[in-house]
Amino acid sequence: MRWQDFKIHVVAVSMLVALAAFFGAQWLYTSLNFQQPLKKELDSNQQIINYQIKEKDAVYTIVVTLRETADLRQTYCLINERMQDIMGKRPFIIELDDRRNERLTDVYNKGQFAIHEAMVKGNFREMSDSMNQYARASGVQSKVYIDSDNIYWQMKDEAYFLYAVIPRGEWAVNVQERGANDA
Repeated sequence: MRWQDFKIHVVAVSMLVALAAFFGAQWLYTSLNFQQPLKKELDSNQQIINYQIKEKDAVYTIVVTLRETADLRQTYCLINERMQDIMGKRPFIIELDDRRNERLTDVYNKGQFAIHEAMVKGNFREMSDSMNQYARASGVQSKVYIDSDNIYWQMKDEAYFLYAVIPRGEWAVNVQERGANDA
């Protein structure tokens, strides 16, 4: 069958070959450019027991199961730094998978009020004291860390542990700076 001196089946086959080449090149680029280095990095990190990589709406979620660590902030920052190097400008989220029990979850839920208050008021010392006090009252070990990006809360209850990384966000820093300048 012809259409303006073109054979339709030749055009259709050519389009299919072109699409296959395009998608194959895209898969190869993605695989070689960041997926293989990402998997290699995650496999070689001694702090990581297991991981999963998920993609939804062009955002990669990297779910990481960590070994018990003495300093959650340091461990998370090292992993995040390596992920940024590999991922480049691709958006990604690191989620921590831990071994929490009901007691740890209850303490974490109580601490949410102090965390959100600190993000608004900037009273991070009070936040840390409150969070550690909630944990001690429940018989749980607690460590709170903070940097310019996140609040890190790690708790341990016998064989169970909870790792929480709470983004501070730009709005919290702006509110804190505005409050300090108004005083």
